Amino acid sequence: MSELDFEEDYYAILGVEDEATADDIRKAYLKLAKKLHPDRFPNDEAGKQAAQAEFRRVTQAHYVLGDHDRREEYDRLRQLARARNALRNAEPGQGVASAPAPADTAATGQSQPAADESINLKWASKHLARADELFRRRAYDDAQTAIKEAIRLVPTDARFRNKLAEIYLARGWKTYAMTEVQAALKLNPKDPDARNLEAKIRALSRSGGTDKSAKKGFLDQLKDIFAGKAKTQ
Repeated sequence: MSELDFEEDYYAILGVEDEATADDIRKAYLKLAKKLHPDRFPNDEAGKQAAQAEFRRVTQAHYVLGDHDRREEYDRLRQLARARNALRNAEPGQGVASAPAPADTAATGQSQPAADESINLKWASKHLARADELFRRRAYDDAQTAIKEAIRLVPTDARFRNKLAEIYLARGWKTYAMTEVQAALKLNPKDPDARNLEAKIRALSRSGGTDKSAKKGFLDQLKDIFAGKAKTQ
Protein backbone atom coordinates (compact mmCIF):
# COMPACT_ATOMS: atom_id res chain seq x y z
CA MET A 1 0.00 0.00 0.00
CA SER A 2 1.51 3.31 -1.01
CA GLU A 3 1.15 6.66 0.69
CA LEU A 4 -0.97 7.77 -2.26
CA ASP A 5 -3.64 5.15 -1.56
CA PHE A 6 -5.50 7.49 0.74
CA GLU A 7 -4.76 10.75 -1.00
CA GLU A 8 -8.47 10.78 -1.80
CA ASP A 9 -10.35 11.34 1.47
CA TYR A 10 -13.79 9.94 0.71
CA TYR A 11 -15.30 11.60 3.76
CA ALA A 12 -14.01 14.98 2.64
CA ILE A 13 -15.26 14.42 -0.92
CA LEU A 14 -18.79 13.90 0.41
CA GLY A 15 -18.37 16.71 2.94
CA VAL A 16 -19.14 14.56 6.00
CA GLU A 17 -17.29 13.72 9.19
CA ASP A 18 -15.60 10.37 9.78
CA GLU A 19 -18.34 9.56 12.31
CA ALA A 20 -21.20 10.32 9.87
CA THR A 21 -24.19 7.99 9.93
CA ALA A 22 -25.28 5.99 6.89
CA ASP A 23 -28.18 8.41 6.45
CA ASP A 24 -25.81 11.41 6.59
CA ILE A 25 -23.72 9.83 3.83
CA ARG A 26 -26.74 9.09 1.65
CA LYS A 27 -28.10 12.62 2.01
CA ALA A 28 -24.70 14.16 1.26
CA TYR A 29 -24.41 12.03 -1.88
CA LEU A 30 -27.88 13.01 -3.16
CA LYS A 31 -27.17 16.68 -2.44
CA LEU A 32 -23.93 16.57 -4.43
CA ALA A 33 -25.54 14.63 -7.27
CA LYS A 34 -28.15 17.38 -7.57
CA LYS A 35 -25.49 20.09 -7.40
CA LEU A 36 -23.46 18.44 -10.15
CA HIS A 37 -26.40 17.76 -12.47
CA PRO A 38 -25.45 18.80 -16.03
CA ASP A 39 -28.67 20.82 -16.44
CA ARG A 40 -27.06 23.38 -14.15
CA PHE A 41 -24.49 24.11 -16.89
CA PRO A 42 -26.58 24.62 -20.06
CA ASN A 43 -24.14 27.03 -21.70
CA ASP A 44 -20.94 26.10 -19.91
CA GLU A 45 -19.25 23.08 -21.49
CA ALA A 46 -16.16 23.43 -19.31
CA GLY A 47 -18.32 23.59 -16.20
CA LYS A 48 -20.26 20.53 -17.32
CA GLN A 49 -17.06 18.53 -17.86
CA ALA A 50 -15.73 19.60 -14.47
CA ALA A 51 -19.03 18.53 -12.89
CA GLN A 52 -18.79 15.12 -14.57
CA ALA A 53 -15.25 14.64 -13.26
CA GLU A 54 -16.31 15.63 -9.75
CA PHE A 55 -19.38 13.40 -9.95
CA ARG A 56 -17.13 10.43 -10.68
CA ARG A 57 -15.18 11.16 -7.48
CA VAL A 58 -18.41 11.55 -5.51
CA THR A 59 -19.73 8.25 -6.91
CA GLN A 60 -16.51 6.46 -5.94
CA ALA A 61 -16.70 7.89 -2.43
CA HIS A 62 -20.32 6.85 -2.05
CA TYR A 63 -19.59 3.37 -3.40
CA VAL A 64 -17.17 2.84 -0.53
CA LEU A 65 -18.77 4.75 2.33
CA GLY A 66 -22.35 3.88 1.42
CA ASP A 67 -21.79 0.19 2.10
CA HIS A 68 -21.17 -1.02 5.67
CA ASP A 69 -18.52 -3.62 4.82
CA ARG A 70 -16.65 -1.45 2.32
CA ARG A 71 -16.66 1.45 4.74
CA GLU A 72 -15.20 -0.75 7.49
CA GLU A 73 -12.52 -1.92 5.08
CA TYR A 74 -11.69 1.65 4.06
CA ASP A 75 -11.48 2.84 7.68
CA ARG A 76 -9.29 -0.12 8.62
CA LEU A 77 -6.86 0.44 5.78
CA ARG A 78 -6.66 4.15 6.56
CA GLN A 79 -5.81 3.28 10.14
CA LEU A 80 -3.05 0.93 9.00
CA ALA A 81 -1.65 3.58 6.64
CA ARG A 82 -1.65 6.21 9.37
CA ALA A 83 0.08 3.89 11.84
CA ARG A 84 2.75 3.02 9.29
CA ASN A 85 3.33 6.66 8.36
CA ALA A 86 3.61 7.59 12.03
CA LEU A 87 6.30 4.94 12.44
CA ARG A 88 8.12 6.18 9.36
CA ASN A 89 8.03 9.80 10.51
CA ALA A 90 9.01 9.10 14.11
CA GLU A 91 12.11 10.93 15.35
CA PRO A 92 15.28 8.79 15.69
CA GLY A 93 15.47 7.24 19.15
CA GLN A 94 11.73 7.43 19.74
CA GLY A 95 11.22 3.76 18.90
CA VAL A 96 7.88 2.30 17.99
CA ALA A 97 6.10 3.20 21.19
CA SER A 98 4.87 6.48 19.73
CA ALA A 99 2.95 4.63 17.01
CA PRO A 100 2.30 0.96 17.84
CA ALA A 101 1.54 -1.43 15.02
CA PRO A 102 -2.05 -2.69 14.77
CA ALA A 103 -2.74 -5.73 16.93
CA ASP A 104 -3.42 -8.09 14.05
CA THR A 105 -0.05 -7.27 12.47
CA ALA A 106 1.79 -7.93 15.72
CA ALA A 107 -0.06 -11.20 16.20
CA THR A 108 0.84 -12.59 12.79
CA GLY A 109 4.50 -11.61 13.06
CA GLN A 110 4.39 -10.13 9.55
CA SER A 111 6.24 -6.97 8.70
CA GLN A 112 3.78 -4.11 8.35
CA PRO A 113 4.24 -3.53 4.59
CA ALA A 114 3.66 -7.24 3.92
CA ALA A 115 0.56 -7.20 6.11
CA ASP A 116 -0.73 -4.10 4.33
CA GLU A 117 -0.24 -5.70 0.92
CA SER A 118 -1.99 -8.89 1.99
CA ILE A 119 -5.01 -6.98 3.30
CA ASN A 120 -5.15 -4.81 0.20
CA LEU A 121 -5.06 -7.83 -2.11
CA LYS A 122 -7.79 -9.56 -0.14
CA TRP A 123 -10.17 -6.63 -0.46
CA ALA A 124 -9.18 -5.85 -4.03
CA SER A 125 -10.05 -9.42 -5.00
CA LYS A 126 -13.47 -8.97 -3.41
CA HIS A 127 -14.02 -5.84 -5.50
CA LEU A 128 -12.97 -7.79 -8.60
CA ALA A 129 -15.53 -10.49 -7.83
CA ARG A 130 -18.21 -7.84 -7.39
CA ALA A 131 -17.16 -6.16 -10.65
CA ASP A 132 -17.42 -9.52 -12.44
CA GLU A 133 -20.93 -10.04 -11.11
CA LEU A 134 -22.04 -6.53 -12.05
CA PHE A 135 -20.45 -6.87 -15.47
CA ARG A 136 -22.43 -10.05 -16.17
CA ARG A 137 -25.58 -8.13 -15.28
CA ARG A 138 -24.46 -5.29 -17.61
CA ALA A 139 -24.45 -2.84 -14.70
CA TYR A 140 -21.42 -1.17 -16.22
CA ASP A 141 -21.37 1.99 -14.10
CA ASP A 142 -21.32 0.01 -10.86
CA ALA A 143 -18.85 -2.54 -12.24
CA GLN A 144 -16.52 0.28 -13.26
CA THR A 145 -16.71 1.84 -9.80
CA ALA A 146 -16.00 -1.51 -8.12
CA ILE A 147 -12.94 -2.35 -10.22
CA LYS A 148 -11.52 1.14 -9.79
CA GLU A 149 -11.59 0.53 -6.05
CA ALA A 150 -9.61 -2.67 -6.63
CA ILE A 151 -7.07 -0.71 -8.69
CA ARG A 152 -6.81 1.91 -5.95
CA LEU A 153 -5.92 -0.81 -3.46
CA VAL A 154 -3.56 -2.79 -5.71
CA PRO A 155 -2.49 -0.70 -8.72
CA THR A 156 0.20 -3.22 -9.76
CA ASP A 157 -2.09 -6.17 -10.56
CA ALA A 158 -2.75 -6.56 -14.30
CA ARG A 159 -6.00 -8.48 -13.67
CA PHE A 160 -7.73 -5.38 -12.40
CA ARG A 161 -6.57 -3.26 -15.35
CA ASN A 162 -7.81 -5.94 -17.75
CA LYS A 163 -11.24 -6.00 -16.13
CA LEU A 164 -11.53 -2.21 -16.39
CA ALA A 165 -10.51 -2.45 -20.05
CA GLU A 166 -13.20 -5.09 -20.58
CA ILE A 167 -15.81 -2.84 -19.01
CA TYR A 168 -14.73 0.14 -21.12
CA LEU A 169 -14.85 -1.99 -24.25
CA ALA A 170 -18.35 -3.19 -23.44
CA ARG A 171 -19.39 0.47 -23.22
CA GLY A 172 -17.86 1.20 -26.61
CA TRP A 173 -14.97 3.22 -25.15
CA LYS A 174 -12.13 1.73 -27.19
CA THR A 175 -9.55 4.41 -26.41
CA TYR A 176 -10.06 4.10 -22.66
CA ALA A 177 -9.98 0.31 -22.98
CA MET A 178 -6.68 0.39 -24.86
CA THR A 179 -5.17 2.68 -22.22
CA GLU A 180 -5.95 0.13 -19.51
CA VAL A 181 -4.65 -2.75 -21.65
CA GLN A 182 -1.36 -0.90 -22.16
CA ALA A 183 -1.17 -0.35 -18.40
CA ALA A 184 -1.70 -4.09 -17.86
CA LEU A 185 0.99 -4.96 -20.40
CA LYS A 186 3.40 -2.56 -18.75
CA LEU A 187 2.86 -4.51 -15.52
CA ASN A 188 3.09 -7.89 -17.27
CA PRO A 189 4.19 -7.84 -20.94
CA LYS A 190 3.25 -11.50 -21.41
CA ASP A 191 -0.21 -11.29 -19.85
CA PRO A 192 -2.44 -13.39 -22.17
CA ASP A 193 -5.69 -11.65 -21.22
CA ALA A 194 -4.19 -8.24 -21.99
CA ARG A 195 -2.84 -9.51 -25.32
CA ASN A 196 -6.25 -10.91 -26.27
CA LEU A 197 -7.98 -7.68 -25.34
CA GLU A 198 -5.41 -5.69 -27.28
CA ALA A 199 -6.04 -7.77 -30.42
CA LYS A 200 -9.81 -7.43 -29.98
CA ILE A 201 -9.65 -3.64 -29.61
CA ARG A 202 -7.40 -3.29 -32.65
CA ALA A 203 -9.78 -5.44 -34.72
CA LEU A 204 -12.77 -3.36 -33.63
CA SER A 205 -10.89 -0.14 -34.40
CA ARG A 206 -10.08 -1.34 -37.91
CA SER A 207 -13.68 -2.34 -38.56
CA GLY A 208 -15.10 0.77 -36.94
CA GLY A 209 -17.35 -1.38 -34.74
CA THR A 210 -17.93 -1.64 -31.02
CA ASP A 211 -18.17 -4.66 -28.80
CA LYS A 212 -21.51 -3.48 -27.44
CA SER A 213 -23.37 -0.20 -27.52
CA ALA A 214 -22.42 2.20 -24.74
CA LYS A 215 -24.61 1.77 -21.71
CA LYS A 216 -25.69 4.16 -19.01
CA GLY A 217 -23.80 7.40 -19.19
CA PHE A 218 -23.61 10.36 -16.86
CA LEU A 219 -27.13 11.63 -17.55
CA ASP A 220 -28.77 8.22 -17.22
CA GLN A 221 -26.87 7.57 -14.01
CA LEU A 222 -28.20 10.77 -12.48
CA LYS A 223 -31.72 9.88 -13.61
CA ASP A 224 -31.41 6.56 -11.78
CA ILE A 225 -30.22 8.33 -8.64
CA PHE A 226 -33.19 10.64 -8.50
CA ALA A 227 -35.62 7.91 -9.53
CA GLY A 228 -34.39 5.90 -6.55
CA LYS A 229 -34.73 8.92 -4.32
CA ALA A 230 -38.34 9.45 -5.43
CA LYS A 231 -39.21 5.84 -4.58
CA THR A 232 -37.96 6.27 -1.03
CA GLN A 233 -40.02 9.38 -0.40
